[in-house]
Amino acid sequence: MMQMIRSEKFIWIDIKGPTQKDIDYLQQNFDLHPLVLKEILPQIDYPKIENYGNYLFLVVFYPFFDKEISSTLPFEVDFIVGHNFLITNHYRDIVPLSVLLHQCNLYPENLKSITKGGSPELLYRLLNEIFMACFPKLSHIKQNIDAIERMIFSQENKKAIEQISLVKRDIIGFQRVLDPQLPVLKKMLEECEKFFKGSLFIPYLHNLLSVYEQARSILETHHHTLLVLDSTNQSYIETRTNDIMKALTIFLVLLYPFSFFADLLSMNGQFLLWTAHPSDFWKVYGLMITTCLIIFAFLKKKKWM
Repeated sequence: MMQMIRSEKFIWIDIKGPTQKDIDYLQQNFDLHPLVLKEILPQIDYPKIENYGNYLFLVVFYPFFDKEISSTLPFEVDFIVGHNFLITNHYRDIVPLSVLLHQCNLYPENLKSITKGGSPELLYRLLNEIFMACFPKLSHIKQNIDAIERMIFSQENKKAIEQISLVKRDIIGFQRVLDPQLPVLKKMLEECEKFFKGSLFIPYLHNLLSVYEQARSILETHHHTLLVLDSTNQSYIETRTNDIMKALTIFLVLLYPFSFFADLLSMNGQFLLWTAHPSDFWKVYGLMITTCLIIFAFLKKKKWM
């Protein structure tokens, strides 16, 4: 589906789910290199920036949180940026693009405001909205980490393990979106300085790097916090497991006298001092209890209990 936003000296074309018909239209109306047209139709897995002289070809990725798999996925957005036109291409709904499109379509004053600075202003607005969209998602990750912290210190360690795995997956997905874009973003700023030489919006484009680095720094902080909480949770689980093993070991040690004397008294009676006396049971039972108490006192004294 193709939408067009026109002003006096500028045109913005947005394509969602490009078809061969859309490619043919771009080929007929814009002097685009065949390599660019070839890369528009199939989705690619990495960001890039190329300067083709009369326009820039930029590929970035929008972080989308998929609730079904609880992970962040990369949604590709292509930009073809000329001096008097900007073409955006994507395969799924990109919220920042949709919002700006609706603002331009519904409110003429917004159309003038958004397009008055031409390509550099619109490029800045779109990229800024894409990177700013990271922050609500980062806040969501923080909320999940806070919930995990409460689980750990409420002794809900098994539940915390599952939640830690889900948030780790989300952070890894987020990193796959953000990390590869840093060199592309830096190169884009260099190319834009040459391509839009003298434009008032060059400083704004440089501000994108600050927004990006802030989002990336927050994500790294969340990742580090989650690793610390994971280590803490594992320590809790190991401590509890050790306590259980210690209790079982002490239980077995205390049972040993009963087993020992039972085996001893099951031997041939002619070799035993006690045989066929009515009080034998209580004597043996008392001996077992006494031995257990001696072992118990010994373990207590050694502070093994």
